[in-house]
Order: sequence, then C-alpha cells, then structure tokens
Amino acid sequence: MPDAAGFDPPSGPPAGWYPDPYDPAHQRYWDGRAWDLSTPSPGFAPTATDDYPDIGDWLDRSFRSAYQRWRAVSLIAVLTAPITSVTSYVAIDRLADGLVITDERVEGWTNDRLPLVIALFVIGIVASAVGGLALARLLLDTVDGEGAGSTTEEIRAGLRSLGRAVAILPRAAGWLIVVVIGFVGVALVAAVLVALVPPLAVVVIVAGVPIAVWIGIKWAFVVVAIVDRPGAPFSRSSETCRGRWWATFGRLLLLGIVMWLISLVIQTVGTIATGGGFAGFGGGTTTFEVDSDGSFDPIVLDDELDFGWWFIVVTAITSVVGTILASSVTAAAMSMLYRTRNRSNR
Repeated sequence: MPDAAGFDPPSGPPAGWYPDPYDPAHQRYWDGRAWDLSTPSPGFAPTATDDYPDIGDWLDRSFRSAYQRWRAVSLIAVLTAPITSVTSYVAIDRLADGLVITDERVEGWTNDRLPLVIALFVIGIVASAVGGLALARLLLDTVDGEGAGSTTEEIRAGLRSLGRAVAILPRAAGWLIVVVIGFVGVALVAAVLVALVPPLAVVVIVAGVPIAVWIGIKWAFVVVAIVDRPGAPFSRSSETCRGRWWATFGRLLLLGIVMWLISLVIQTVGTIATGGGFAGFGGGTTTFEVDSDGSFDPIVLDDELDFGWWFIVVTAITSVVGTILASSVTAAAMSMLYRTRNRSNR
C-alpha cells in the first residue's frame, strides 16, 4: 500500500538507507515496512547535474552530519587537540626560560634547550595533523552514508579514523613537502626578479594576492582528497570547483565567518576563565618603556611568557570544544562539496 504521501514503498528490501522518495537527491531510512519520516539522512548524495547543494541545505546538513557523530568527534578531539595546545605552550615556556631582552641583545640564551623545543613543536604538529586527517576521514564517511551508532560503535569509529589518519600521514606529509618546495621556488623567483627590477615589487604584490586566493580556493579540498584515496589530490580538489569558482569562494567565505563566530565565543569564554589569558601572555602584560635616549627597559620573557598551569588547562579544554563544535562542521561541509564531483569508491 502507498504511504501517507502517496509513494509506494519498496517491497521486499531489508531495513536500510534508500533513495528518498520525497527528495531523490538524498536518502531516507526504510525500516522494512515504511519510510521513517522523522530520521534525517546521514549522508549527502550528489545531484545528477553535479550542482552544489542549496546553501541553507548545505549548512544544515554540515551541522547535522558533524553533530550526530559527536561521540566519535569528541574522542578524536580529546586524543589530539590537547597535545597540540599543551606542547606548543610548554615549548614557548621552555624557549623563553631565563631570557631577558635588552636594548642591545638577548641575554640568557642556551642552545641546549633547542632539541626539546623542536621535539615539542614536532609532536604538536603531528598531533594536529593526525586530528585533522581523522576528522576529515570520519566526516567523509558520514557524508558517504555512515550513520551514528551506539557509544561503543562510535568509539570504534573514532579509533578507526585515527588509525587511518596515522596511515595516511606519510602521504599527506609528502604532498605538503611538494607544496612547500613549490611555494619556496616561486618565492625565490619573485625575490630575484624584485631584486633585479625593484619596480616589479608592486606588480608581484598586486598580481600575487589574487593568484594566491585563486589557488587557495582551487586547492581547498586537498585534505579531503588525500584521505579519500591515493592519487593526485590537487587535481581532484580543482575538479570540485571547476566552472564554479565564485560559488565555491562564496560558500567557503560564509563557512569561515560562521566557524570564526563559533570559535570567537569559545575563545572569549576561555579568556574570561583565565582572567585575561593570551591577551596578557599569561599572568602579565608585555610593555616596552622607552627612555629619552631611545633605549628601553629590559623585558624578562621568562615572566612575560609564564602561562601557568590553569591557562594551559583552559586552553586545552577550549581546543577540544573548538574541534567538536567548529572543526567537525568544517570537515563535513568540505566533504559534501567535494563529493559533488568526486564519487566514493566504497
């Protein structure tokens, strides 16, 4: 018999996700006897014309996809975000240990601190990279139709995403090195041209900014492409916005504004909780008192950059909350746009 909306439900198929009879571009759950009219689709199915989804629908599904996986996202955030924030602040604290800036030199520096500082920064960068790749993998799977399960299943999904992120890390690092080498090469060529012909500096700046923005949008989906499958991620990222650069630019700009507002609220709460926080570099404020002869009073960086344990704890917590509320939505939103032209191999 047809359901309340007049659609004939499929006869025979077991319970599962099928093309939504109310909106074929999406999916709806079939419980074996009738359509579930209350459960939203867990994933996003590309349209036949490869068009981007409506902006409102895109944002709505981005938030839904991210927040329905909050348990797996939280696991990823808790295991990676605090490592990045804590190691960064500890490294800065170690770097500033005993340093005093005078008007002539920096006093108290010792080279034996460098190995530990470098190690801490590397650990933080690796943790951040693994967390970002894991989020991208989890939310790409969600966009592909993997719905939220029980708490145990979500923990497994989070751990599985982290494991896959670790496996992907060397490939991501390789592509990053390629990009860095490319940008360094371009920068060196530009520097040589400017040195030989100084008036070209204006041309380089005027032409360089729009070119950098254009490339940034074309390559905005590289991370998603890397976690999707091996191959050339830059070409797949460029394919995503081929012929619709401005549509991509507008959506990413809107997404950036929304995520910035969410992050601003989180950071403001953290700043209030620390009694001033980063604005005052921990406990005090950095001031430069210049004398009449042009010299300034010595600055004790060891005091100025003494964050304190409470500041570090609050920062770690805000980094976790920011990952859950903002970074996960960004990963889902990027995955949805990416999938409009890069089909899943699942």
